[in-house]
Amino acid sequence: MRESSLREDTTRVDTGGDSNGDVAAAFASRAQSDHDDVIDRLVAFGDATRDDRGVHAALELLVVLETETDETLEERERQLEALAETVGIEHDTVIELYVLPADRVDEQSDHPFIREALEGGEVYV
Repeated sequence: MRESSLREDTTRVDTGGDSNGDVAAAFASRAQSDHDDVIDRLVAFGDATRDDRGVHAALELLVVLETETDETLEERERQLEALAETVGIEHDTVIELYVLPADRVDEQSDHPFIREALEGGEVYV
């Protein structure tokens, strides 16, 4: 096991060829452990979730949070981004994280980005 120079509290693990589903499940499990009270939905979507993905595809995750104050939402977003970075390092995977409040997702459910994520993604929460 090799220590990562990016973060003291993160070590690189031998993933044995983890699939992006395994990475998404790892992130979902840890996010639920820390933020289950506010996570409305967590969906993996994009190229990395399809069988025809390229070798350099990033794992895209949409985390929908129950509506909170803007200040609280920003703090949760920072915490979830830090978690995504940590899980990504541990699994040698780039994670692109999108955190949105539930009311915005519901109001803009016809937006192509939201529609793609919710209709074509893999739901973890």
